Amino acid sequence: MYQTKHWSKIAMAALVLVSVVACGKSRQVKISDSNVERATTPAKLPADLEKLWKNRQNEQDLRQALVGLEKFALENPQYADVKVLLCRGNYLLSDGHLWLKLTGDAETDEKVKEESIQFYDAAVTWCEAALAMNAKFRDKVVKDKLEIEKALDVLGPQDIDALYWRYAALAKWSRMVGFTTLLSNRSKFSAMINRAKEIEKAMGKEYFYSATLRYDAASNALSPTGDKKLADKLFEEAIAKHPNYFAVRVLYAESRLKGNEDKFKKQLEFVLKNKAASLPEIEADQIVEQRKAKKLLDEL
Repeated sequence: MYQTKHWSKIAMAALVLVSVVACGKSRQVKISDSNVERATTPAKLPADLEKLWKNRQNEQDLRQALVGLEKFALENPQYADVKVLLCRGNYLLSDGHLWLKLTGDAETDEKVKEESIQFYDAAVTWCEAALAMNAKFRDKVVKDKLEIEKALDVLGPQDIDALYWRYAALAKWSRMVGFTTLLSNRSKFSAMINRAKEIEKAMGKEYFYSATLRYDAASNALSPTGDKKLADKLFEEAIAKHPNYFAVRVLYAESRLKGNEDKFKKQLEFVLKNKAASLPEIEADQIVEQRKAKKLLDEL
């Protein structure tokens, strides 16, 4: 069984620092200059590691899975899909398991928020490592010293996982760090989502349960200058497209419906009454969203 330890003790040795994000609180962009060819098939994970990942709705299983995945990724750097799992896993630990520990008490929540920031940063780092498997992208960032957002044009369908989840993690990291950092990174969010939309168009299909549509909804809902009516319309559209995808209902309720108790309860009760296994490929994530829905209802 893998022993839990902080991600950076394992991963940092394999990364080189190539730039620093300025404005607000900064974070270092860590991309390897190693010329590793990306595998054309997904990784075959060890059975015990696969089991831990499948059970990521349990915090301790997820923490152990992250350690095992980090070790596997360093020993098998050709697998971009494993790096994406690390991105998504670190994101889930912060956005799900640690979020559930927030109480609303500033002093109590401070340590939880500090840990959340670390895991969001780790998520961004692993998605950047996955993007660096694209040789053209890596050359632009490492050799030409371009900012990541200036190098997105060379990304394609094989990169959309890492591109989208980097956006998601960087957005949550920025919001948790503070409003100034969030504002300073807004152009980065737009650049990543716009490129994701272009890739969706090239693929002829949407990505991950209308992910870019959810971005448009959430950005309007959460921005002080956003169009709130448009946000509601887009949330409803996303729900209509994927009614059993729980995360969009939880986000809609949390960001827009707290002043409307009936609609708030309707969205969250739907999440609690329906089966997480309705989307088997993300059942574990769905279970975590059900716990978030219950927390929001309990706090009403």
